[in-house]
Amino acid sequence: PRGQIEVKVTFKVDANGLLEVTAENLATKSTKSITITAEDGRLSEEKMQKMVEEAEKYAEEDKRNAAKIEGRNRLEYYLYTVSNSLKENEEKIQDKEDLKELMDVVDEMMKWLEENENTEEAEFKAKYRELQSLANPVLGSLYGAGDGEADYGFDDEL
Repeated sequence: PRGQIEVKVTFKVDANGLLEVTAENLATKSTKSITITAEDGRLSEEKMQKMVEEAEKYAEEDKRNAAKIEGRNRLEYYLYTVSNSLKENEEKIQDKEDLKELMDVVDEMMKWLEENENTEEAEFKAKYRELQSLANPVLGSLYGAGDGEADYGFDDEL
């Protein structure tokens, strides 16, 4: 079509990792090409090895941080789950004293969570189990479990 440039682009990679790009204007038959070597903008073998070593060095720290974040997220999720369950079913819970105590504990733990974002996983786990021991009897009676032994998060092997 008139006014449109037609260009043929060719890519060639040789055995040494060199990339040759050729562009040809089909109307004028002019050709331009560029060769891109494997070394242009690439990391040296030493730099790549150093990066791998650093990744291995910090892998354990990354695992601890991931576990800490997961513990915090589980506690936060459980707090919101318990809070929402209590608010939605407030009139169904018979023991209003237990309800008030549990709501106060949830509020206290939410404040604690905000103030202790960088706490270790074990503390998040302990707070989770503390909340669980208080919430399970109330929520269990609400949902018919009765025994208060439902598990809403942390596995024993964690």
